[in-house]
Amino acid sequence: MFKKISISLLLILNINASEIDDLSLELNKIYNNIPYITKEIKQDQDEFIKTINECKDDNNCIISSYKARIKELSLSLENSKSFPDGLIEYIKTIQENPTKCNKDKCTTIDYENISTNNFWQDFFRYKDLKFKPKIVDDKDYSSQEVKDTLKYCWDLGLNRRVLKSIEPNYVIYYFLEINRFGAPYSSNKIKDYKDIKIHKYVTINEVVLDDKNYLTLSGGFGDMLFIEKDFCNHPIKNKDLLKLLYESNSIKLSTDFKIIGRNVFVVNYKDRDYILNYYYIFKSYIIGIDSVEDMVSNIYYYPYKGAELKYLLHEMK
Repeated sequence: MFKKISISLLLILNINASEIDDLSLELNKIYNNIPYITKEIKQDQDEFIKTINECKDDNNCIISSYKARIKELSLSLENSKSFPDGLIEYIKTIQENPTKCNKDKCTTIDYENISTNNFWQDFFRYKDLKFKPKIVDDKDYSSQEVKDTLKYCWDLGLNRRVLKSIEPNYVIYYFLEINRFGAPYSSNKIKDYKDIKIHKYVTINEVVLDDKNYLTLSGGFGDMLFIEKDFCNHPIKNKDLLKLLYESNSIKLSTDFKIIGRNVFVVNYKDRDYILNYYYIFKSYIIGIDSVEDMVSNIYYYPYKGAELKYLLHEMK
């Protein structure tokens, strides 16, 4: 003889079944809207399905698991919308061509003392990080857009290539001078003409450094300038860029940071700004992440002691 089931129990069962169906549809919609499903997200989804199966007939367990996964994946979807399209395609290339990547040494580089593994695990899950939109994206330095962004700082000639040399007891700033063939003037035999190397096109982002808003200015290759945003809102009497680098804390130059290409972005990871740069060079796919604080410090000039080198290499597998 079958046991009688009360009407109220049947209603509860029907309500639970309907809620689970709705949650399943919601989760599928979120999952399918993520621009690229990485291996890490697939792994998480497999774990989620395993958890659902372990719930068996416990509807409360199923419902709470769905809600937790929806919350987690919703945040990933929102963060993924800030990822540059080119970077999404770059990630896709790395993850879908394991043979090519193993052969060409697909790598990620981290100069910062954050947990490298944790960062990249979060990165490929679009978790806890958002890309900040660029203020100026690869524009001619003489363009009105650059002038309007830099304001009084534009007259400083920030597109000139500045180099920085740190010695044990002092720092040297100097312009990169080239001869008429574009070769470094100091290392070439032809001395009849010289000029300062400039960035024709620049990219400008905004970061938080020392609790202040700074503009970052970068070209196709070379170090990055950090200019305090408020500094550019007022007339500047001293327009000697090198002197300002020596004497003012409002303009800083990155230390031994050579940008390659124009794919330079500011990413906020767990409420802290980092500089992310990706490029393909020497048959390697590179994604670099740098702490803003470390970029303007002297940390990269002490690494030659070996163990103190803030340079971590992570092979993609």
